[in-house]
Amino acid sequence: MKPLTHLNRLLATVAIVFAATAATSVVQAQTEDSATHQSVHGLTQNQVIARFGEPVKRFAAVPAQGEHPTPPIIRWDYADFSIYFEKTIALHRVEHGKFPPQ
Repeated sequence: MKPLTHLNRLLATVAIVFAATAATSVVQAQTEDSATHQSVHGLTQNQVIARFGEPVKRFAAVPAQGEHPTPPIIRWDYADFSIYFEKTIALHRVEHGKFPPQ
């Protein structure tokens, strides 16, 4: 029975190492993705400028339309992405030419 016990331990160890390696790969991929697609949600316009510099182009606020008032939405374009603001708070960063999102 001892050889079977050793085999079970070996298989359990291999399974644990495999699971740990897979989890590390997922975390590393998420970290790399976060670095290339930095979240801007909640940043102020001044914080966005401090992080990315001045935008290439700023668009005027889109006014509220229809019966239900909505806050103004503002877009700033950078070379490779755009940032959308609600009033002065960043909502989203959208990469240019990346549809659908990767």
